[in-house]
Amino acid sequence: MFKSIRCFKITLLIALLAVMVGCSSNTERKNYFQLTSNLVNVDSVTTRSTNKFIWIESIEVASFLNKSGIVLQTQDIKYVTATNNLWASTLSQQFADRLSQDLTQLLPNYLVSTKSITTPTLTIKLFIDGFHGSYKGDAVIKGRWVVTDNKGQIRTKVIERSVPLAKNGYSALVKALSQGWQDEELEFANSIKY
Repeated sequence: MFKSIRCFKITLLIALLAVMVGCSSNTERKNYFQLTSNLVNVDSVTTRSTNKFIWIESIEVASFLNKSGIVLQTQDIKYVTATNNLWASTLSQQFADRLSQDLTQLLPNYLVSTKSITTPTLTIKLFIDGFHGSYKGDAVIKGRWVVTDNKGQIRTKVIERSVPLAKNGYSALVKALSQGWQDEELEFANSIKY
């Protein structure tokens, strides 16, 4: 009798372990995303000389966006943050990286940096209020640029973009956000060339 109880306990323990292993393998995998750029890299070996410097002084991303999860607007007043589809780094860091790299490509006569190296020709402050998916099937980008030149002249430019997603899913959303941001950078670079 004790043998049969012992066999029953062992069988029950094995069954419980199998259920626990099965449940743990059904958990969703985390996916990490990074903003991309389609700009062609200039020759990094070439040494350039310039007296024009753009300092990216600050990048302020709305707190509900500057988290690890990608944000979706599910209704006109409701936003949710993904738990398994995450940014590889904070949006503020990704914007800093994209801006310094892309503006270097778009404005080859300027030195562009997030560090204050010398007296800037232009100082950029970027405010991002929207960078998310919408229930309407679009990627939404909202905010504003504030640019101060070395004479103290301040200019602002509103950011208001809606980019349709090519298909459903987080990959399509990040691609649409990346393309929309690159288009914004290109428009911005064209507005300050002189």
